[in-house]
Amino acid sequence: MDVLILCGGFAKRLEPISLFIPKQLLPIRGRPLIDYIVDNALSLGANKIVVSTNKRFSDQYEYWLANKKCSGTENMQLVIEPTLNNNQKFGAIRGIENTIRAAKLKDDLLVVAGDNFFDFSLLGMAGHFEKSRKPTICAYDVGSLESAKNFGVLNIEGDVVKKFNEKPENPESTLISTGIYLFPKDLLNEFGEYLKDGNNPDAPGYFIKYLVSKHEVHAVIPRGNWYDIGTLDAYNKVCFG
Repeated sequence: MDVLILCGGFAKRLEPISLFIPKQLLPIRGRPLIDYIVDNALSLGANKIVVSTNKRFSDQYEYWLANKKCSGTENMQLVIEPTLNNNQKFGAIRGIENTIRAAKLKDDLLVVAGDNFFDFSLLGMAGHFEKSRKPTICAYDVGSLESAKNFGVLNIEGDVVKKFNEKPENPESTLISTGIYLFPKDLLNEFGEYLKDGNNPDAPGYFIKYLVSKHEVHAVIPRGNWYDIGTLDAYNKVCFG
């Protein structure tokens, strides 16, 4: 299994902090946010961990990566998008497709949005995926239809996703996508096909909706806590409770 951590955005909602430091490198409990994702990836026995980021923050990520390698974490690399501001950003799906090509990723792929903070292991999700061999979403119940409006919303029957809508005005469920996905290697070409058809290159939920229309997609719901570090309020809540 390969792992791709998405860090290509510019975190407009976290300004002014994000003008100087990417949110994935913000400290949480004494460590950069991205370190917790890397720890989880390493627990899965990942062959390769790739971080996709932008040119504006590439120096900070190169410094972070050098420190990780000095501490013994190998098999990691950066893919740097040639973007300097929000108007130039690739978007998540184009970023994934670009990284698959640039890093020559050919194995099953775990994709994690770099603004995720969670306290559960991904071993259960990986175990489900190995048995089903279906694209799999890590889901979370936010407990509120109002909160669900801000995310991709799932309707499931058993483990199977029957419907997926990105940030719906009237969500039918409080079950949302965390931005953590497992894709089998034989479906990696779907990213290129999706973009070739002129679909939205940004929010991953649009790609998941497309995938649900073509393939059986599964969802797992781990036990634990999950936070989207997208705003100062969310960041403060994780740091200070």
